[in-house]
Amino acid sequence: MPDSTATDFVIARVFQAPRPRVWEAWTTPAMLARWFGPRGVTTTVLRHELRPGGIFHARLDQPSGGPIWARLLYREIVPPSRLVWEHAFGDAEGNVAPSPFGGPWPLRLLTTVEFEEEGGATRVTLRWAPMDATPEEARSFEEAKPGMADGWGGSYERLEAALAETG
Repeated sequence: MPDSTATDFVIARVFQAPRPRVWEAWTTPAMLARWFGPRGVTTTVLRHELRPGGIFHARLDQPSGGPIWARLLYREIVPPSRLVWEHAFGDAEGNVAPSPFGGPWPLRLLTTVEFEEEGGATRVTLRWAPMDATPEEARSFEEAKPGMADGWGGSYERLEAALAETG
C-alpha cells in the first residue's frame, strides 16, 4: 500500500505523438531500451512480461559507474490508457533489492502512468507513491523529489527523441 506519510511525486509531459505510439514506447522492450532511464544511461531489457503479475527486469549502465538494476512488477494494464506497477531496484537475478545508493529509501514505489489524448498529442502523467515506507524512508523520498524530477525529465527527453525518430 502507498504510504500516507509522504506525498506522491508526479511528473507530466505532453508528447507530440499519438497515444498508440506513446503506449507502444512504454510497453515494448525495443522502445523501452531506447529511453528508459536517466540521461547517459544505456538500458538493456532482460525480461519483459507485460501482464498483471509480470516482471520487467533491466540493467541500466551508467557512464560513471557500474550497473543499476530495475525490477518492476506489473499490477494493471489498460491499453492504451493506464499502466500500474511496483517499481523497485533489483539485482542481476531480478530480485527486489535495496537502493544501490545507500541510505534510507522505500523498497517499493507504486507507479501509475496515465496516457491521455490531447489532439494529436499525448499527455503522460506518472505518479510515484512509497509503499510500506518507514517514516525515515518517506522523508528521504520527499527530499529526493528534485532528483526524481531531473531523472524522469531526462527519461522524458530520451522518450521524446525516440518518438521523433520512429515517427
